[in-house]
Formats: sequence, C-alpha cells, structure tokens
Amino acid sequence: MALACAGICAATAVSAQVSARDEVLAGVARCGGIQDDRLWLECVYGAQQPMRSRLSLPPAPEFQQRLVPPATAAASAPALQASARPQARSAATPRRKPGFFQSLVGDAPPYAQSRMRSVRYEKNGAFVVTLENGQEWRQTDVEGGQAAFRRAPSDYLVTITSGSFNSYTMSTSNSRRRYRVERAR
Repeated sequence: MALACAGICAATAVSAQVSARDEVLAGVARCGGIQDDRLWLECVYGAQQPMRSRLSLPPAPEFQQRLVPPATAAASAPALQASARPQARSAATPRRKPGFFQSLVGDAPPYAQSRMRSVRYEKNGAFVVTLENGQEWRQTDVEGGQAAFRRAPSDYLVTITSGSFNSYTMSTSNSRRRYRVERAR
C-alpha cells in the first residue's frame, strides 16, 4: 500500500512539474509579440511565475507578471504545447510595430510598462520619469499642463504607448491623463 502511494505521489509530482514547465514555456511564447527588448525580458521573468510558485520561490514582481499576455480561452491544449516549444527567431524577421490605424486610434499594445523609480522636474516644468526597467522618459507637451506626482514614485505603474508619427504617450495606473513623452535615455 505504501509503495502504491509512493508511485502515485511521484507521478503527481512529475505531472505538476511538467505542467508548470509547459505554462512557463507557453507564457514565454506569448511574450514574443513585445517589441521592446527590455520589456520582453521583463515579460519572460513574469512568465516564470508558475515555476517560482511550484518551487516556493519569492514571486516575480507584479509588473512583470502583468506583462505576460493571457492565454486565449479558445486555444486548445495541443496548440498551447506547440506554441510552448522554443522556436529560433530569424534575424531577418523584424518585430512588428503597431500599424498607423492602431496608433491613431490608440489601440496599440504597450511599448513599455514598468513601475516608476523616480521623477524630477526640469526648469520649464517638464517631468523626467525614470522607470524601474532603466528607461527615462521626458514630457514634451509642457504647454498641455504640468504633472504633479504626489505619491511615492513606486506607487505609479507607468504605461508608454507608441502613437502616430513616432510619438509616445505616457499614462499611469492612478490617472486617466495622458502625456506626450520622448525617450530621454
């Protein structure tokens, strides 16, 4: 009886391990559509959460976990397993930028998403935001109104989206306001 229990427990552990590995690989595959390399890497870290949970490791930061695109309900198990297999990416295949219409309507996927590390203000009143992922973004439309970030910088989840004509907009999870920004560093 003890031998049967040991066999079932071992089979369950192997099944759970394979399942967590499949979830991680499928999550990494879904990160493939992210254009920014640093943001893609943050997504890959977030995709590893199922294995981190299984191994009782500290969880990945919430912003990394949110970057992983959700699995579609219509996807079948074989399709998920096929997409989870690592595939070589051709160097000649560039990552797709959002189309003109997507950028114009504001339906483009995030270019970058990260917690704010710090904020400073320039002489003209424009803010310069440093994100946890190392990127710096400067406000370009100061005449549109100055921003006043009253909370601790880490309270703000910043989303940068690309707009039309190589422009970028920044929004935070705490406000509906959008600011035009440019990459400072």
